[in-house]
Amino acid sequence: MKKGLSVLCVVLMFVVISSCSKKQEARKGPAAVVNGEEISMEAFQKRLKQRLEFHRKNASKVDEKELKNAVINEMISERLLLEAAKEKGIEVNDEEIDKAIKEYKKRNGKKLEDYLKKWNISEEEFKREVKNQMLINKLIAELVPEDSIKEEDIKDYYKNAEKPLMKPERVEVKLIQIMDEKEAKKIVEEIKKKGMDFDRLGEKLKKENKAIVSDYGWVQPRFFRGEIGDALKTLKEGEVGGPYPGKEGFYILKIRKREKARPMTYEEAKEQIKRILLNKRRQAMKTHIVQERKKKAKIVVNVS
Repeated sequence: MKKGLSVLCVVLMFVVISSCSKKQEARKGPAAVVNGEEISMEAFQKRLKQRLEFHRKNASKVDEKELKNAVINEMISERLLLEAAKEKGIEVNDEEIDKAIKEYKKRNGKKLEDYLKKWNISEEEFKREVKNQMLINKLIAELVPEDSIKEEDIKDYYKNAEKPLMKPERVEVKLIQIMDEKEAKKIVEEIKKKGMDFDRLGEKLKKENKAIVSDYGWVQPRFFRGEIGDALKTLKEGEVGGPYPGKEGFYILKIRKREKARPMTYEEAKEQIKRILLNKRRQAMKTHIVQERKKKAKIVVNVS
């Protein structure tokens, strides 16, 4: 994943815009003050509401008082990290921010649009929070660079891991996509009962513009739901299944190859282990910075 996209994922999952109505702020006062910088009550309440909704969606119980403390401490930590970034001379320009947002919109435009609309967030406000997260990420990346993870660290992790990293089950798929269900059923009948070759029939339908035929490649069945997900889990190599309803018409699948889940070799696991170790060290660095700065910071919390 590109750095810009990972920043946006953090923003969408955890960050609520701190820019609020001046009238509302005047009536409520700040949720906290960190070295003279206010965290508005409106921003705190909005983030708290998001967290509560997240817990409800996941059907998990939550102690609201504990959650309030967790949210305000998170927002205080962000302010302290931004202070550290500023002191370090870390900068993010508009071009970097716009590029990150543009790349995300290409893939999840509707998702972002719905998010902003739901929480009444303007693009400018969102852009400001993206910038804050990028500043923090740049700070931590500078303090814990990628090359800080050595080959010996990766080998040690691989050798001593309690459980091996697994290469998930995967299947190689080819599909025929038909808009009409009746026509899709007819095609399946020709393949299964009349012995028509899947590939030849697919090419014929493609040339006649009657179907979309795709070598879909390797996929992990666990990422698919419904009838298609069940088919990817159960169809045998060489077997044809369908038609299955999808977002755009009906799908006929052929499983070319199937690979069971297995432990990764060192070479396969190497990059993943590096990411694990890097993320762990960067998180530890964040915690260290916040703890050290809290010792000297003047912090007033008005959340009970």
